[in-house]
Amino acid sequence: MKWKWVPGSPVAVSSGSKPREMNLDIVSTRVPGVYLGFCTKGWSKEEAAFVFPLEKALNDSTEAGGDLARDWKYVYSFLPRRDAEANDGITPMKAKKGSKWDWKVAVLLIDEEDTSVENAGRHVARCFSKLTRAKGIMENPEKYTFNQCFMDKPKALNHYLLDLDVARVLKSLVCLANDELPLSKDEVLQDEELMGAFFGTSEDGRAYLEDMHEEDWDFLLD
Repeated sequence: MKWKWVPGSPVAVSSGSKPREMNLDIVSTRVPGVYLGFCTKGWSKEEAAFVFPLEKALNDSTEAGGDLARDWKYVYSFLPRRDAEANDGITPMKAKKGSKWDWKVAVLLIDEEDTSVENAGRHVARCFSKLTRAKGIMENPEKYTFNQCFMDKPKALNHYLLDLDVARVLKSLVCLANDELPLSKDEVLQDEELMGAFFGTSEDGRAYLEDMHEEDWDFLLD
């Protein structure tokens, strides 16, 4: 075979740099179908991976962002991780000690009747890896590897996320489940199981949402 290559053509092969290894671990929550993806650096599991370019691409308001959301399938959003030490509901954990950047986790919606959590995790890891190789996204490509899903002893969503973000996820999912009908806050408060899954206990959930002004609830997703 005679190769049709012209010297100086834009396609060239180089040794390049080895992709940086990143991990993706998933934990289940008490909210049915809602999982959290923790992205960490392969050489330091106590340090968050730099997911800002992934978050920015997903939130792109152009057609590209919509295409990406459909391709990623299970990635609902990126949200700050709750600082367990402060545990005040408003303090985000930092990407590592001394960092100014918040640790962002991927909120995943996985219907286990459609696919397993493991298959979803591997799909998300491949999608993240693919995006890091795109031109203009990151200086160096990163390879994400799905490790495992922790299914035992699921915790309420506010164990991992800030209270306000938990309320946002709650309203968003409730609206989707009800064909985007504008449910009132009082209607949501009546569901004790829902309050417990999102806020730990129905009492804590009601206390937080009852303190929220109706106008703030109405504009929660705007």
